Amino acid sequence: MPHVLNIKNIKLSYLFLLMVAIALFNSFPAFSQDRIKKEIQRDIKKLQETPNFERDTTYINLLHELGREYNQYNLDSLLIISNQTIKLSKAIKYAKGETEGYIVKGGYYSDIGEQDEAIFYFIKANLKARTINDIGLTLFSYSELAKEYMYKDEYAKSLKTFLTGIEIAKENKNDKWLPVLYINISVLYSLQKEYDQPIFFLKKALEVNERNDDQKLTGIILSNLAFTYIEIEDIEKANEPINKAINIFEDLKMNSWLTYVYETKGTIFLKKNEYDNALFWLNKSEVLHKNIDQTRYKIPLYLLLSKAYFGLKSNEIAESYAVQALKISKDLNNLENRDEILQVLYEIKKADEDFGQALNYLEEFKAISDTINKNNNIKELSILKSNLEFEQEKEKYISDSEQKNLLQRSYIYFSILIILAFTIIIVILKRNNKIQNSLNQKLIENTHALKKNEIHLNGANDTKIRLFSIIAHDLKGPINSFKSLLDLFNKSELSQTEFMHFMPQIGENIESIAFTLNNLLTWGQSQMNGLSTKPDFIPVNTLVDDSLRLLSKQAEGKSISTINNIENHAITWCDIDQIDIVIRNLISNAVKFTRAHGTIIISAIEQEEFWQIQVKDNGVGMSDDILTNIFSEKETSSTYGTQNEKGTGLGLRVCKEMVENNGGTIWVESEIEKGSTFYFTLPKGEKE
Repeated sequence: MPHVLNIKNIKLSYLFLLMVAIALFNSFPAFSQDRIKKEIQRDIKKLQETPNFERDTTYINLLHELGREYNQYNLDSLLIISNQTIKLSKAIKYAKGETEGYIVKGGYYSDIGEQDEAIFYFIKANLKARTINDIGLTLFSYSELAKEYMYKDEYAKSLKTFLTGIEIAKENKNDKWLPVLYINISVLYSLQKEYDQPIFFLKKALEVNERNDDQKLTGIILSNLAFTYIEIEDIEKANEPINKAINIFEDLKMNSWLTYVYETKGTIFLKKNEYDNALFWLNKSEVLHKNIDQTRYKIPLYLLLSKAYFGLKSNEIAESYAVQALKISKDLNNLENRDEILQVLYEIKKADEDFGQALNYLEEFKAISDTINKNNNIKELSILKSNLEFEQEKEKYISDSEQKNLLQRSYIYFSILIILAFTIIIVILKRNNKIQNSLNQKLIENTHALKKNEIHLNGANDTKIRLFSIIAHDLKGPINSFKSLLDLFNKSELSQTEFMHFMPQIGENIESIAFTLNNLLTWGQSQMNGLSTKPDFIPVNTLVDDSLRLLSKQAEGKSISTINNIENHAITWCDIDQIDIVIRNLISNAVKFTRAHGTIIISAIEQEEFWQIQVKDNGVGMSDDILTNIFSEKETSSTYGTQNEKGTGLGLRVCKEMVENNGGTIWVESEIEKGSTFYFTLPKGEKE
């Protein structure tokens, strides 16, 4: 009889269906989960006959409900629906609908194996949910985000995200989401082979769920508990919870979950080497899988079927299932279970005495095994594990100390009465001084207000002087030159051909004047009246593309290459108009001080809470003296560019104020004849 391989990774892979399913039936409580697609489509069609139906939140909610119906069967339709609900929600400023749309869209990318895209949309959903203080959607997005980190083997991030969600659920006494998060975190610990922790959390989930009497969730908890017992080789304990779970899901007719519990039941028989019984349950799962459009979950099923047929010495059938599993794994670029699939194929080929092919599978198995190195993740998890254990001990301590607290509360109440009495006495004693202190405080406030107004007036006056100085010296020259040309042309002292010869230079001068006026007006407004900052989620690469397009003529005139390396997922929380000014000024300066055939590169580095944007050129660079005063508020100086381009010296001061208005910082690094790099940071999300 051939060796039966360990199946732990197979079932863990399928456990991820848990988080998708739970999220879907917990996130939209306003609608019945048992409605069929035809009923939803009928309601949508009826609503479409009313005026302005696309601006009705009920219509958007119905689309979300329809999307949930398509979740298991048609992922392409799910993507179309999510895009539509996001667009409609934005149009009517329906933040909840927009948030739900991001979660659904993230779920689509998760199901097709594109984890980075899924993470991007779950982060957007999380930021939006916290902005509108929707606890349910906040917990939903945390759960989905943690799940995606788990898919990417970033277990430390996953654990931290789950813990954050658990804390929020506890603080808000959310008994619907708390057991869900307990279940999901148990999956994470199962991946690390910390089996005591999964049992602990699953039992806590059962305890909390008893208050809700949610049969679906009970079935999920029991099925995961059965799997955990399988992992610790306690097969007899696994039978009871999996049988209960099968009964629950068959009564509820939940096919997606039935595929999972049937596979778990088949796994129990595989553990016992009872291959015929295992095939009975695995075949039941395969039949249901035909109507479910979630390809990656076929990987563990086909691997289990391969093992069962291999156990029955039906090597040809076993090989066909293993090959199908391997193909899906490679198509989805999913390393999950890849090592076990290759090991099964190696065993099959070795049993068939096809040693050449067996060797090929063995070599590929070793290469994949090296890639799937989970030791680092185990180390990462241990860093945060102590925090979780502390919380468990704290909960236990609270439970054990409840009786003691009753006695302590009586002492506390008595102490509060004494403190209250003293407080009343103190209030009476201080009451006579209150009016005098209030008058003194008003006098101090009025004095401060007068001083503040004086400073503001002096500053406004200084600003006016600087503006007139700049207009006189930097704008008067090019405007007078343009006027002189027009006078000559009007007096017929300059022919039309000669006048047209000067048009390119005139155009450049006008563009320079417009750019300078924009900086002057922005800076003057910030100095005299202050700026109104209206932040939103902004893709930085779009602003960079716009600025490069506007400055392309200047760059092409000097044969300068401009490269935008910023990716689409670089989303920042900022005022689009202000940051557009910053980016345009920095790129304009780079063009100005870069020699012909130079290069300008704009890129972004992701940090924990910020995006760090950098504009790098290989131009003339700056000396230490210039670097010291480059952002100075007292100095207003300008330097000629490599082709005698002139500026006002205000651009970088405007950049500094705009960046700081948006919660970021700006700085520069430079070296003579080697170029300069300007850096500035922008927050990823709204500051709480």
